Amino acid sequence: MTAPATTLTEALKTHLQGITTANGYAVTVASVSVGRSALAGDADGPFPAITLTPLQDTPGDTTLPQSRSQTWTRALVLEATLQETAAWDAELDTLFDAIRTALVRWNSAPLKWSAAEFIPPADGGGLTILRLPLTLTYRLYLKEP
Repeated sequence: MTAPATTLTEALKTHLQGITTANGYAVTVASVSVGRSALAGDADGPFPAITLTPLQDTPGDTTLPQSRSQTWTRALVLEATLQETAAWDAELDTLFDAIRTALVRWNSAPLKWSAAEFIPPADGGGLTILRLPLTLTYRLYLKEP
């Protein structure tokens, strides 16, 4: 059985893979990955790349450990990475607009986002990163083993 948080994170990954010009976005995302060891910042690409990294699962304020029905919130970070070009700043804004539009269209579970962080390329070249903290709320139903 797959954990609900894993299923939800994978569903978000699939949803973000829909960011393509064929679907009406101004940009096509080349790859979307999930995992604590995934690196959107792999210099070999392909770009733009998105990584969803789970950080923490937190029980709701009213969730009791002995309750079979629990509410949890999964904190994760979305990192979108581009290779530096002459127009990387505008390209990052275009990608961010596409991501925001895709997240507005997400309806599988309650989702919140926090302030986006923009990381410019290192001196003389490299990668530029958009980091966006997200939280997904889900229900967990536990059964007897």
